Amino acid sequence: MEYTTLGASDVSVSRLCIGSLTVSPVQANLPPERAAEVLAYAFSRGVSFTDTAQYYENYPLIRRALALYKGDDVVISTKTYAYTREMAIEAVEEARRELNRDVIDIFMLHEQESYETLRGHREALEYLFECKAKGIIRAVGASMHHVSAVEGVIELARRGVTLDVIHPIFNRGGYGIADGTIDDMQSAVSRAHDLGIGVFAMKVLGGGHLFREASEAFDFALSKPYIDAIAVGMQSEAEIDANIAYFETRLFPDAAKAALSEKTRRLHIEDYCEGCGACVSRCAQGALSVIDGHASVDMEKCVLCGYCSRVCPLFAIKVL
Repeated sequence: MEYTTLGASDVSVSRLCIGSLTVSPVQANLPPERAAEVLAYAFSRGVSFTDTAQYYENYPLIRRALALYKGDDVVISTKTYAYTREMAIEAVEEARRELNRDVIDIFMLHEQESYETLRGHREALEYLFECKAKGIIRAVGASMHHVSAVEGVIELARRGVTLDVIHPIFNRGGYGIADGTIDDMQSAVSRAHDLGIGVFAMKVLGGGHLFREASEAFDFALSKPYIDAIAVGMQSEAEIDANIAYFETRLFPDAAKAALSEKTRRLHIEDYCEGCGACVSRCAQGALSVIDGHASVDMEKCVLCGYCSRVCPLFAIKVL
């Protein structure tokens, strides 16, 4: 496994990061012991980097996986929607408590949209930097689906506040980018990296849209000198082995190709959906709408993040 450092930070990670959302209740909803086994297997194979969020409510799964793995080299990145100091304090302490870690490697503001959004989260951001100064957090960052949020991070740096890490949507088809094109995102991310900001990309497979073009999709991201690492959701040992093989050799083993070619994922909306519209408001991609009193998904826009399932009062939405 290839390892790298995120920008100018002191955080060293494997270039392949396992996204923990896909094994969690928001998506695959694997039994807790099985989800922990999958994560622990990735760690044992040298994938020393995992991404999570307060919103995912899966800290216990990661804690269980770390106990199974028994190593101490796993870098954990998490995210919070906190925008006040009090909310940020609660988020940091929850992560430390639930993960059983005194120090959180990377703590990010979740789904930032622009410079104005970053300004609106100023209290939380200031607290995260306080924690970094105390050694409670190693790196501070932000995740985003918007080009304008990367531009906002650059503007923050111009004003003297430089984030350590960003986690943007980045894929060759531009799937999930809420504003602009992949060319716009490449330009912004490259300029952020030039400032010493580490970059680990998400949705490189476009939420499944590029799954059958995985080689080309991975090559697109891995060839960019400003992409330090890539987060990939994986739900089985077979997927982990296949992706590790590709990151190490730039080839998928024939057996892995056959197994993975059969894999499909989709957003499922139950018949008992009442069309309340909560999911529509939550979807950053504009992939959901209410038609004839029932939620409907445009799979050309959906990136299978599963965030909509968290706000459904009837638990009628699932990623399958």
